[in-house]
Amino acid sequence: MFKVLKNLFSLPVEQGEQISYQKAVAALLMEVMLADHHVSEKEESQVKRLLRDVSELGDDVDILFEEARAGVEEANDLYQFTKVINETATLEQKMSLLRGLWYVALADGNIDAHEDHRIRRISELLFMPHSEFIQAKLFVQNEIQAS
Repeated sequence: MFKVLKNLFSLPVEQGEQISYQKAVAALLMEVMLADHHVSEKEESQVKRLLRDVSELGDDVDILFEEARAGVEEANDLYQFTKVINETATLEQKMSLLRGLWYVALADGNIDAHEDHRIRRISELLFMPHSEFIQAKLFVQNEIQAS
């Protein structure tokens, strides 16, 4: 019995595919879109618009969108995505991402409790102070109301 367990621990651990910064951002946007288990066309188009804005992919955004959706469905947690962001992004970039997450949540005109919780969790994993979480939410709400 102990030999079997010992053999399991001696097997080499496979390193997964490295997640690019773009895929990590796309996956986090996707997480918010999928949080309430209802995906509206407005949410989907908002995610694609944000991906176009933060990347230079142009029409290839649809490919990144589908890859991110598949990656999120296979993911065990958010850490693998936020880790990439934390290793790469500045505080300003993280704040922009946080605003982007709120734009996705508000795309359908309603912030679902699951979306709010998911953004809060992502914010915590990005080591963002709670005040930044609130500021991003208020900024996006005010901007949407003004338009």
